[in-house]
Amino acid sequence: MFASIWRWVRQQSRRIYVRVILVAVMNVVALGVTVLAGPLIPEGAADFVGAEAVDSILSVIASSMLAVVTFSLTIMVTGFSRAEGQWTPRAHSLLRQDTVTHSVLATFLGAYVYALIAMILRAADLFGERGLVVLFFTTVAVALWIVAAIIRWIGHLDSYGGLTHTAGLIENRAEEALTAMARRPAQGARRLAPDASIPAGGIAVTAPRAGYIEQIFETALQDRAEDLGAQIYVVEPVGRFVQAGDALASVVGGTEMDAQAEGAIRSAIPVGEQRTFELDPIHSVAMLAEVATRALSPGVNDPNTAVDMVYRLARVMGLLAREEPEETPTCERIWIRPVPLPRLFEVSFGAVARNAASALEVHLALQAALGSLTRLGNPELAEAARAAAADHARRAMDMLDDPADRARLQGELVSRASAP
Repeated sequence: MFASIWRWVRQQSRRIYVRVILVAVMNVVALGVTVLAGPLIPEGAADFVGAEAVDSILSVIASSMLAVVTFSLTIMVTGFSRAEGQWTPRAHSLLRQDTVTHSVLATFLGAYVYALIAMILRAADLFGERGLVVLFFTTVAVALWIVAAIIRWIGHLDSYGGLTHTAGLIENRAEEALTAMARRPAQGARRLAPDASIPAGGIAVTAPRAGYIEQIFETALQDRAEDLGAQIYVVEPVGRFVQAGDALASVVGGTEMDAQAEGAIRSAIPVGEQRTFELDPIHSVAMLAEVATRALSPGVNDPNTAVDMVYRLARVMGLLAREEPEETPTCERIWIRPVPLPRLFEVSFGAVARNAASALEVHLALQAALGSLTRLGNPELAEAARAAAADHARRAMDMLDDPADRARLQGELVSRASAP
């Protein structure tokens, strides 16, 4: 159960309002501590800090931070539009989860809330002479925090919404998803073979609405399966689109399932309007391929960006060979189908290959990237890479119009086949 809770907490931490609220609360708490700490300050210390100094600093913070927040939000929206229009529309969801942007905006807005509430408390004369000493040093600390946030924000804006930044975000999320897939192919549940059928006679738990399966909370399903004394078979994988009434899971055996148990199982397989990156490696690698295909469109015609995305795909797919999968399932009453490797190659390298047209450099990069995956010592990964490389070679020969380009690609294939 802890794993599911921790995953949920991580997801919530990527929402901008969470950090904004936390920082605002921290600033309010700091003011409360300042009021309580006032009596602890020696009498003579109040002579070194005047009320005018504190009031002027608070006034500057309150008047400037609201404008800075508005300006920063404009920059953020501009970055969204830039990434959506140039790289991929799906980049919007990743930029919305950019933690640096969240932290900076939370700092600016939190400082504004701090200054506003401090001025109200000053007007109510709740600090006293000794409390002003604590308020002064607390305000100076907030000012230094603002300066650090501005420096961090300036450095972040240097690449915000650009290709390198956006592709890096996508690649990082793909690495997380593929690493999790390599370590726990079935999320710690029992592996259900791709061609295996779900036992008949089970009770279907259906989707409450149309949408995408966002993720699967396997430990929550395990707890419910133990309560029922049943086996739960997850019918659809993460990322699959379902209609209202489609089966999400099948409960086989055990005691009779009531409405509460059915609701708990349905909540453990949430359905939303958009695909998410958690536990959905297909979505992650497909986004990298989408940046490549956008670059290969006639309006953009940027094959070097496509080459970069191909090698990024090779880098993240190589993670599948570096992690040892768990042998013993931790959720023994849950059955989940692992993501098939051919499907990963189809939505990633296959999508780029279908749109490469006569760009020889992209075809050569695809063969080089797929060839690198065959040398990592993972038999299953190597087999899928060889099959994808052979399929691409057939496509590429039909796409290339120039006989010299076909001869060069053919020479690359021959040299690769003869390599030890």
